[in-house]
Amino acid sequence: SITDGLTKLYNSRHFYNQLRGEIDRSNRYDHPLSLLILDIDHFKVFNDSFGHLEGDKVLIRIGQVIKPLLRKMDSAYRYGGEEFTVILPETDGKEAQTVAQRIRKAVKKEKFTPKGSSTPESITISLGVTAYNPKEDISAFIQRADKALYGSKEDGRDQVSAIFI
Repeated sequence: SITDGLTKLYNSRHFYNQLRGEIDRSNRYDHPLSLLILDIDHFKVFNDSFGHLEGDKVLIRIGQVIKPLLRKMDSAYRYGGEEFTVILPETDGKEAQTVAQRIRKAVKKEKFTPKGSSTPESITISLGVTAYNPKEDISAFIQRADKALYGSKEDGRDQVSAIFI
């Protein structure tokens, strides 16, 4: 299977296959390619407070929020746990930052009212953005996006950080 059973987004195994294909296309045609990695802020606290079933509802909803914000050529994945990735073919770094901000703002607008609570909860996400460099190794590309994500978390969360080289 290529989809995550919970979120209905593509799974991480499919992510690696697709990313390899997009890297090949980027190298062949000298077209831009960008990558987003996003993580739900303080998700463990949410799960500990409200339970994993309510946490699963958050994961599902985030997948539902991301998908309509993407073009047909873009693809979203549940990377693992509360991490998601988005492959943006034909997209330079500046455009990718715009997409990342759009996703961040859309998630922040969502209100989650966990079972047993009368108070809506807001969820925020942190995102890392990078652009592919021709002939670059796939792991270096992913690691740079991940490093940008952790920059967002270290700088206070609920933001987009980018690393371009």
